[in-house]
Formats: sequence, structure tokens, C-alpha cells
Amino acid sequence: MWSILCRCAAVLTSAALVGGLSGAPAALAEDFSRVDRDPVQGNEIVLSDGTEVPTALFSLRVADSASVSAYTAEADGEVRQRAAYVESAWDDGTRWTEIDAVTDSVDRATWVVANSYPHVALADLAMASETIFLDERQAIAGTQAALWHVLDGVELDPGANDTAVTALYEYLVAGSEDAPDDSGAPSLKISPTQLETVAPEKPLGPLTVTSSGTEPVRVAVRGAPASWLVDADGEQVRRVHDGESVYLDVDPSVPAGVVTLHVRGDDVPLPEGRLFTGRDGVRTQPLITAEPGTAARATAATLTWHSEEPEEIASPEPATPAPSVPEPESAAGTDDSAVVVPDATPSDEPSDEPREHSADDDLAGTGTWLSGLLIIAGALVVSGLIILVLGRKRRN
Repeated sequence: MWSILCRCAAVLTSAALVGGLSGAPAALAEDFSRVDRDPVQGNEIVLSDGTEVPTALFSLRVADSASVSAYTAEADGEVRQRAAYVESAWDDGTRWTEIDAVTDSVDRATWVVANSYPHVALADLAMASETIFLDERQAIAGTQAALWHVLDGVELDPGANDTAVTALYEYLVAGSEDAPDDSGAPSLKISPTQLETVAPEKPLGPLTVTSSGTEPVRVAVRGAPASWLVDADGEQVRRVHDGESVYLDVDPSVPAGVVTLHVRGDDVPLPEGRLFTGRDGVRTQPLITAEPGTAARATAATLTWHSEEPEEIASPEPATPAPSVPEPESAAGTDDSAVVVPDATPSDEPSDEPREHSADDDLAGTGTWLSGLLIIAGALVVSGLIILVLGRKRRN
């Protein structure tokens, strides 16, 4: 008897836990990057307005891959080392293109990091900038000042800074004016990221995959079971190369659905000059990769289709009113001023009119998760009491 009751208590507790937690949202895995150690400090620089600003070279671990060096894209703000970063497209914001210059500011920034430290050795960089000696702190300061100039319009005070820093800054600023066109696209991208159609007769698409690598990347869909990824010839595909397009072939018997197209590549090349910003709008300094690397990259797109929208139904013609029947005269005669007042007593019959939506109706659904927690707590208390009472009886 004792063992049976203990089992019942355990089953009750487990059922409450499963029922209460079944409504909890599942966590979604997502690649992100972090600043993984203290930065290497550079010389402090003096701007044209007299402001003194520190410089540093950060280490950014891209997803689970090796770390790469990175500079900040703006002179103001700070890097939150615990913040999660994601690779972003330069054209997501307009602030990178507001600098008045002949050459695009993003192209200039890419040229700066590709032709400076740590991508270029200190001795070679000193020779290119025509300085006698250049150490790591000076190289970091000169490179960071040049990036702030081409991206943020910051001017360096030539007379208030180290000679080697100023020489490197001027070399990088001048050289970036003739930078070649570089789109600065992310290392892995799918376009468009959202696609919607009505009653598709052909496969949905195209969706074009762009990758910085030469190896194919994996593609897969999740959502509607009766759908497949195909190429332009209608053949099913699981891997695509850079520049290739995919389509979603939908079973005609499925009138509507939503699927997510996942694209993932292993050891995708990550060129220097790629932009990383705070995930989900987290405020932290944007970072620019200063050396090439490789990383596992992932991206996704959403495809939606639904059945053809029904045509609007014409409103019926109003019925011809029936001829009015004169009411019988009362015994007291007729009185034109008499008014018939309808009975205001509420009826128990249900009304055909739609009920107004109340804010309380929305609030009623918010207690689902709280109710689950209360069920769990109650089940645990009841189980404990049962075991305690039965334990005492057993001892007696």
C-alpha cells in the first residue's frame, strides 16, 4: 500500500510538471559572436576638437570558430564585452554612407583594414607609411583613427599626436581614396529573406544564396511537410554554391503554409572588413574585422503561401417593405400624439449581434503560464503531505 501511494504521488508530480511546462516557449539556437578577452591597447589620440580618445584592438570570437581582430566603427560609445554580436550588412543603416566623399566609405574602411595592422606586418607597414619605426600601440592608434575618419568623419590633430601615428593615419586615409568597389556583403546571405505569394502554380522563388566561399552550403526547409527545395530545372537540392538560386516546390493539396529556409556553411571564409553589430538591437560599439578568418555561418528566409482570396460577395437587394396594416382603434379613440414605447426588459434569448471585444478578454489569456506554475506548486505540496502523513502512520 505504501509503495502504491508513493508511486501515485510521483505520477501526480510528474504530470503537473509536464503539463505546466508544456506551454513554455522553446529556445531557438542561433549563431552569435562575442569579445572573448581583453583588448590590446593602442596609443591615445587627440582629435581636431581637442578630445582625447583611447584606441584598442579587440578580439572577436565568431560563433564557435577562432577569434579575429577587430576595430570599432565609431569614435563614440563603448564595447560591451558581454554583448552578443551578429554579422550585419553595411547597407542595413545609412550612417555608413553619410560621409561626403568620392569613394564609398565602406569601401575605404575595407581597404584600411586590408592594408594595415594586424593584416600587414609592422615592419612592412612602417615602410609603406614612410616611418622609421612603428610599434604595435602606434599601429593600432593610426589604424583606428583612419577608420573613424572614413566612417565617422573624425579628424585627427596632426600636431598633437605621435609622429608615427600621424604618418600612418595620413597614409591610410590617402590610400583609401582609391579603394576598389567592395560591396561589403556578409559572408553568407540569402535574398530575399521573406517571400509571400497567393495560390502558387509554380515553385516559390527564386531565392539566391551568396557565399564568400567556393564550397557548397547546405539548404533545408522546416514547416509544411509537403514541400521540397528544387533548382531551376525542378530537381531537388540539398547543397548550393555561391550565386545559385533555390525554389520551394509545394504540394498542390496544401492550400496554405509557412516554411523556413535554413542555409548553413562550415568553414565559410570571413574576409576582413566585415561588420558585426549587437544582436537584437543591443547597444554596443559596432566592430569591423581586421583580418581574415573562417567560421560556421548560418542564415534563414521565410516563405509563405495561402489560397486565393475569395471574391467579395455582393450585398443582397433590400427587401420590399410589406404594406403597413392600420392598428385597431382603442375604445377611447385615436390619439396621434400617442407613442408606443418598446419593452426595455432584458431578454434571456441570445443576441445575434457580435459581442464587443474587451481588454479583459486579452488579459484572461495571460494567466496560462502562471496557472501552470500554480499547478506545479500545488502538486508538489500535495505530494509532500501525502508522503509525510503516510510516513508517520507507517512509523506508528
